[in-house]
Amino acid sequence: MESLAHSSASADPRRRETEDTVQSPGLVARALLDHVIQEMATDGHVQSIDLFGALGSVGGFSCVLTAFDIASAGELGDDADLIAMETEDGSRYYTGNLPNAFLLESHDSLLNLTYGAARRSGALISQEMAMETLRYVVSTIGHPQFGIPRLTDEHRPGETPLAYVRRLWPKLADALDRNRVPLSRRPFAIGLALELAFFHVRPPLDPSLAARIVTECAIPMARLDPRLVA
Repeated sequence: MESLAHSSASADPRRRETEDTVQSPGLVARALLDHVIQEMATDGHVQSIDLFGALGSVGGFSCVLTAFDIASAGELGDDADLIAMETEDGSRYYTGNLPNAFLLESHDSLLNLTYGAARRSGALISQEMAMETLRYVVSTIGHPQFGIPRLTDEHRPGETPLAYVRRLWPKLADALDRNRVPLSRRPFAIGLALELAFFHVRPPLDPSLAARIVTECAIPMARLDPRLVA
């Protein structure tokens, strides 16, 4: 494993989470949710399972992409902030404090917002679901199972997480730009769109299942090499 930290960095990159703000976050979340629905709609309709799978996938990808943005700015302050894992075939995957913070560990991270909405919708959600999935995803790196949600055929989204990212991220990134969402706050903004989905998508999806779908799709995409979606 290779650390991508720069020893010359003097600032803690996590401070950007509080310095950068999302203007009118409720309106931004609504715009992002509407944008994804529009991109995915067939005859004006999107399956709820597919919507949660897509939002989880692009949300997870935004976590590693944001970590890369901080790295490219030379602001990594710790060897554990962003770590590259290379497989035998030369593929790269990423872990570390930064992608984990945007994904799960900060109070307004992607999965914390998702689980909060699921709980308010009546689900009993434990953080252990995320921790177990994190361990599983790391164990599949370099293997065909990587990025394949552990869901029954009935509950599995229609596309793989990577397919959703490749299909949706370029236009979603444009929407984030138009709404002036800072790079360091994009996982947060997509998390807000996920919150809205729990309460506004019709027909409603069982909140425990929705949280599981988001978890299974987001975590592997937060380990992805962003160059695969260039």
